[in-house]
Amino acid sequence: MTQSPLTQQILAQSPLFRDLGTPELEALAAVAALRPLRKGETLFLEGDPAHTLFIVAEGLVKVYKMDPQGRRQMVLHLDGPYHAVAAVAVFLEKPRYPASAEALEDSLLLALPTEAFHRLLETHPALARALIRFLARRQGQLVHLLDRLVFHEVSARLAEYLLGRLEAEGQGFRLPTNPELAALLGTVPEAVSRKLGELFRQGLIRLAERRVWIDDPAALREVAEA
Repeated sequence: MTQSPLTQQILAQSPLFRDLGTPELEALAAVAALRPLRKGETLFLEGDPAHTLFIVAEGLVKVYKMDPQGRRQMVLHLDGPYHAVAAVAVFLEKPRYPASAEALEDSLLLALPTEAFHRLLETHPALARALIRFLARRQGQLVHLLDRLVFHEVSARLAEYLLGRLEAEGQGFRLPTNPELAALLGTVPEAVSRKLGELFRQGLIRLAERRVWIDDPAALREVAEA
């Protein structure tokens, strides 16, 4: 595959690969390809073979699970620019995606074939070390999420989510729908709507067409840590 400056830029900014040197980034870029995904289009379904590791270049991807009856959806996380989507799946003994993924807006993804990625792991020790660090961080994030769900109020979880999006994407990031945000935060859409309204009235956030600006992150941080 032909390398491009955009491909290497995406890899270099991904938390999974950002600590790698030029040789490893060039090796990854050589086997990668860009894939567009329209809003509402499915990237993969739960149980599909995990033949590809995806990195979000642009847009927003929802990773979710359905209940056994297929009526209710639980959002596990939202992956924005430079984040890997369901990366753990490609390292399972029988690699299958443990959840489904769908674009919440028009998106662009970098696709790395699983077999090619595994071959690079065997020949590039720095890549293997980067992967171990990434998986350790992801486990820590899951433990933190559990702590927030059990011990913190919706307003604190929402504030922390907004600050995380700000750090990752900058001002003017787009919110998912209230039902999707509620599923992500472990609450109901009505609570999300109410808490967003409270943050807006307090002057902690500005909202326009589902886009968010945070003029005083330190003040919002106080809500997140309450």
